[in-house]
Amino acid sequence: MTEQLSHSYSSIKMYEQCPKRYLHQRINKEVEDKGSDATIYGERVHKQLEDRLKIGTQLPEESVKHEQVCTTIESLTKNSELYLEQKLCLNANLTPTGWYDNDAWLRSILDVLVIKDKVAIVMDWKTGKRRPDFTQLELFALQVFVHYPQIEEVKTSFIWLKEGKTDSETFRLIDTKLMWGELLSRIERINQSYKSNNFPARPSGLCRYCPANKMCEYART
Repeated sequence: MTEQLSHSYSSIKMYEQCPKRYLHQRINKEVEDKGSDATIYGERVHKQLEDRLKIGTQLPEESVKHEQVCTTIESLTKNSELYLEQKLCLNANLTPTGWYDNDAWLRSILDVLVIKDKVAIVMDWKTGKRRPDFTQLELFALQVFVHYPQIEEVKTSFIWLKEGKTDSETFRLIDTKLMWGELLSRIERINQSYKSNNFPARPSGLCRYCPANKMCEYART
């Protein structure tokens, strides 16, 4: 195995939850996650919110309760730059590159990005249960610091649409060396599995939902 892997928050989490699933889905591409009703709903709501903020499309009945979220974001974007579904990508040298370029190594999609002077605001819409993992927000902040070098502080939030709650964390440029160290160590564990072709199963209550469950003895028990 010599091909360079590419990474994202979701792929890192997949490996950490179960390396064997990662092997079948990300490396060998023997299976694909076709999504559930919940993920399809989430993608639909994301698009509705994007259209509301980008072109002023009225929210449909299933999402009209999120209008206040949109008006709050609009109030934050006065005299600022607003980006929606912003795709940011780095190569292995931690240099910005194109999303589809051959050296694409670390990808992130930011639902909402606001740039104002030396401060950035990042929001991630969530339609599922409230289970914050600040690693995702930290990765988003690292992407922003590289792509927008004038930024010194990134204020991030998960917006839990179903519950009307938020979880927030602020990241500062002076802390990025430590942040990168932690993230790169997690990615290195994936690289070591790749080099040694060692992807052990990690059984859990999620096995029955895994797209690779027909290839794993743990999911069949």
